[in-house]
Amino acid sequence: MTDLINARVAEEGEGEHATVASLMENYDHLQNCDVATDMIVAEDESGRVVGYARTFWADVSEGYRGYYVGFEASPEFDGLGRDIVEWGVNRAEAVAGTHDHVDRRIVLWANETGTRAELVGALGYEAFAWSAYMVRPHLRDIPDAPLPDGLELRPVAEEHLRAIWEADIEAFRDHRGYVEQTEIDFERFLDEAKTGTDLWQIAWDGDTVGGQVRTHVNDGEAQQLGRRRAWTENISTRREWRGKGVASALIASSLRQLAGLGFDEAGLGVDLDNPTRALGVYERIGFKVVLRQIEYFKQL
Repeated sequence: MTDLINARVAEEGEGEHATVASLMENYDHLQNCDVATDMIVAEDESGRVVGYARTFWADVSEGYRGYYVGFEASPEFDGLGRDIVEWGVNRAEAVAGTHDHVDRRIVLWANETGTRAELVGALGYEAFAWSAYMVRPHLRDIPDAPLPDGLELRPVAEEHLRAIWEADIEAFRDHRGYVEQTEIDFERFLDEAKTGTDLWQIAWDGDTVGGQVRTHVNDGEAQQLGRRRAWTENISTRREWRGKGVASALIASSLRQLAGLGFDEAGLGVDLDNPTRALGVYERIGFKVVLRQIEYFKQL
C-alpha cells in the first residue's frame, strides 16, 4: 500500500510520501471503520497490491456526518480505479443507510492533476473545499521572527504530551472539517511522539501551550526525492496568541534547526480556507504552493 501511494505521488510530481510506519500509525487506531467489511484490496497475480479502498465515517463540526472514501489504484490496470471507487462509494452508502443522521455526505478527495483527479471528476461530485501542499525549496534567508514576550521554547518531555495534544485540539476546534477527538486519537498521538520529538517546536505560556509545530521526517523520502525534506506540520496557535507572530516564529525556529542538520527544504499542508489566514503566513516565510487538493461531496 505504501508503494502504491508513493507511485502516485511520483506521478503527480508532489505530495507527502507515505511510510509503512505512518500507515501502521493510522490503521492501528481506526475509528468507525471495520477493515473486515469496510475495506477492499486488489492484488495482481504476483500478490502485489495494485489498489484498495477504505471507508469510514465521522461527525464534522459543520453539522454533517461525512462518509469518507480513501482509495488508491494503479493506472496500469484499465478500469481498476473506477471499480475500486465504486466499491468504496457503495459500501459508504450501505453504512450510511443504517444511520438516521439528517445531513449525510459521501466525501472523496483528489489532487488537481493526475489519474485520481480524472477519476473523481468524472463522477459528478461537487467540489467544496481546497487545500494545498507547500514547499520552501531552500533553507536560506530564514526570516528573523522571534517569539513574542511571554512565550518560551522548551524541550519536549513525556509529561508534556497530554498538554500538547489538548492545545492542538483546542486550536483547531474552529477550523473547517473539525472532528472531535477521542482517547483513541490520543493513543495515535503518543505513537507519533514515539517516533521522535527532537524536531518539535513547542511554545509555552507558563504551564499552557501557546503554539506548536511538530516537524517530522519520513523515512525513505530523501531517496525518493533526491534531497532531504522535512515537514513542518501540525501547526497551531492558541486563540489568545493568534495574530502575534507565534506560528511564524516557531516555523522559523524549525527551519533554522533543519538547516543546521543539513536538510535541503521543508514542506507543509494548508487548508486554503483556514480562518487564521495561514496561507499568507506561510508565503511570507518562504513557502510556495506546489500542488492543490480538492474535496468533493455528494449529498445523501
